[in-house]
Amino acid sequence: MNWRFSRQIWLYLASAFAFGLSQAFMMLFLNFYLGALGLGTQWQGILNALPAITLALLSLPAVALARRISNANTLKLGGVFALVGTLIITLAPGATLIVLGALLQGAGAALTVVSSTPFMANNSSEKNRVTLFSLQSALMTGSGFVGNMIGGRIPEWYAAVNHVPAQGVDALRTALLVATGLQVLGLLPVLLLRPSGQPQPVGRSFAVKDKRTMARLVLPNVLVGLGAGATIPFLNVFIEGKFDVDYASLGSLFAWTSLATAATALLQPLLVKKMGQIQAVLVVQASSLPFLAMLGFAPQLWMVTAAMFTRGALMNAAGPVYSAYAMSSLPEEDRQMYSAVNTIAWDLGWAASSILSGVVRGWLPFGAAFNLLFGWTLLMYLGSVVAIYLGLYRRSVRRPVPA
Repeated sequence: MNWRFSRQIWLYLASAFAFGLSQAFMMLFLNFYLGALGLGTQWQGILNALPAITLALLSLPAVALARRISNANTLKLGGVFALVGTLIITLAPGATLIVLGALLQGAGAALTVVSSTPFMANNSSEKNRVTLFSLQSALMTGSGFVGNMIGGRIPEWYAAVNHVPAQGVDALRTALLVATGLQVLGLLPVLLLRPSGQPQPVGRSFAVKDKRTMARLVLPNVLVGLGAGATIPFLNVFIEGKFDVDYASLGSLFAWTSLATAATALLQPLLVKKMGQIQAVLVVQASSLPFLAMLGFAPQLWMVTAAMFTRGALMNAAGPVYSAYAMSSLPEEDRQMYSAVNTIAWDLGWAASSILSGVVRGWLPFGAAFNLLFGWTLLMYLGSVVAIYLGLYRRSVRRPVPA
């Protein structure tokens, strides 16, 4: 594995780690915070979907902007929008301002997503690209370990000092304020990024040179988004409701899951070296399916915990290898557009299934609702594996992409 990266890359990785810490806090407490404000399951579904919808709608304009002002400057703008959105959500007294904050978070995410992968690709080479993408993923998920481990205890610390319930608005808002501070730290190294100096592609802003390859790359992620949105944003609600787990234990559970994912991501370059990029992705994602089934349907907490560790590590660790494969498969002028189209497809699927998940959980009893939702997630993930095999793996055997 080649660990020699430029100063620009190390600045970007430092920022990714800090933003990952903040995201861990938000993912752990957002649904509970919304509930403490009196917003029910339908609102939880809508507000978890709003950033994804905004991201999808703004991704194409973000591509045009990135091609004009550079990936580095687009990352700066995205970091500012994300920070302001998080601050508004944290201080909001009700649904109206939370909606505004979620929209700003989605705008920030659109700018970041369409520029981060091309930024890493432009500042790396075939020799260290898989290592870089794996390291970035490991730092993001490793920050989730630290964020969940610490974040799960903040409401209890606040409650003990102020003699208020840990489930109250003030205790949960304190945890989100810490998340906002972490985003400030993440913004600082982003502000030091500089454009790569590589020439910008000419021609129409939304032109795609290799449409067929892009479609084959996007389809599996569409299916994953449709499946993930139904259950993944609500794993905290599922585990807390099914097994009556307190916040500290829930934070520890998500923390160790993040650490397992980070460790697996760092091992991906070795697996790629032995198997090749797309075969490694296929094997890892297919191996995660039995553990997804166990996560949704196992009757004991220890079984769900083991499944959560293993599924998260396998499914998420394949992401950076898949991104590196996409960057190697597409011409440079298509990379930003791929990031945008892939994001739009994934997030629209995520948003639609998140909203429907809120509706299903409002209509059906807790257990029946999650049984139906996990069945849907499993079906979509299986479809993604089949799409990777038919559309990418069989084609890569005939025309290999460099590992």
